Amino acid sequence: MNRIILTTGLLLITAIAANAQVTRNMYGFKSGHIEYKLTGNTTGTKSLWWDDYGAKSRTETNSVTVIEMFGIKNETKMHTVSVINGDNYWFANLDDKTGQEGSLTSMLGYTEINEMTDSEKEQFANQLIDSLGGERLGTERILGCDCEIITLLGSKGWNCKGVTLKSEVETLGVTANETAISFDKNISIPSSKFEKIQGITYTNNDEYMKMMQQLMEQGEDDNDE
Repeated sequence: MNRIILTTGLLLITAIAANAQVTRNMYGFKSGHIEYKLTGNTTGTKSLWWDDYGAKSRTETNSVTVIEMFGIKNETKMHTVSVINGDNYWFANLDDKTGQEGSLTSMLGYTEINEMTDSEKEQFANQLIDSLGGERLGTERILGCDCEIITLLGSKGWNCKGVTLKSEVETLGVTANETAISFDKNISIPSSKFEKIQGITYTNNDEYMKMMQQLMEQGEDDNDE
């Protein structure tokens, strides 16, 4: 779980920081397809497709994570697909046929970030990086793209116009690395890539997110008293 949180935070920050020039869009390329190689304690592959500058995206991961602690080896296999199409998202575990679904606007902080201007996004990213002890380490060219390198909480990400082409995450001795091995930009992506995966039992997360928002707002009100 810590690895997921660190990875998500790093990718969010690098995307916002590198993509400030693209108002209300996730990526600086209209469409694309990337294949990643996963190494470290987690091995396997990851595929990313997107269109409309990230308003539509599909991420499919097929991996095996092996962790050994106190002489006990634990192996976890995962085959997942996450899809975003406009305001809707679906996350499907293809192994056990379960998943989650909901609306992006119900997520904490999503609306605020989405409504930021270019300069506000850049300022927010810089403040977040600084507050968490992050650092910008210059640039490196990967697959024809000049990537900004950002470190954060022991993790490192290489980002090209909002697209992360490489990441390295290590926490509690567990490593998870992603390296793009192919990158196709501004290509035609079939609309079927961004459809809800069928045959999955989904749980709707909107009510849960609303409850969390209410609890946070209540906590802020209590602190103001």
